[in-house]
Amino acid sequence: MRRVSLLRLIVVFAWTGLSSLGGGRSAYFHEALVRRRGLIGHDEFVQDFTLSQVLPGPNFSNLAVVLGYRLAGFPGGFWGLVAVVLPGAVSLLIAGALYAEGAFGGTAALLMRGLSAAVVGLVAITSLRITRGSLRGLRAVAVALLTFVAVGPLRLPTVAVVLVMIALSVALQWGAGAPAAVGPASPGSVTPGPVLPGEDT
Repeated sequence: MRRVSLLRLIVVFAWTGLSSLGGGRSAYFHEALVRRRGLIGHDEFVQDFTLSQVLPGPNFSNLAVVLGYRLAGFPGGFWGLVAVVLPGAVSLLIAGALYAEGAFGGTAALLMRGLSAAVVGLVAITSLRITRGSLRGLRAVAVALLTFVAVGPLRLPTVAVVLVMIALSVALQWGAGAPAAVGPASPGSVTPGPVLPGEDT
């Protein structure tokens, strides 16, 4: 697994945090790290995305920590989180102050609607890519459908459903020879990777 320099990681994560408008930020990470730059593989992203979903805390910050750690170890996890959160927090403070002063007027609602529509499309296509790459075999499809029905139409508690489905998934895969998890690379394997145009940000 390719590792990247800490500076490169900070630049990519900071731009992802700044450009991920309107929500669905995991989709932006997938686009930036998997599809555009090839810094990690799809299966690795799905593993990290799953971990960020089941652990407490905001999913986006969890994902930044896990991906940062995978790419650059503990420093990558820490600075990946800072690079993702800090630019957005500063931008939010500035935008909030301007909004409170009436600087946006009625155009703010129109802008949010437009962004929301675009984000729905981005999240949909990323979800489709993750689904096509992750649901391999009838066992995985069955677990996904059961989870959807339990949390959706049946409205069962999400935490309880996740715990049950984790146990069920492990039981189903136990005898099937589940593939080994793909972890971070060894500390000595730093490779530059694709060049970022102007860091392409």
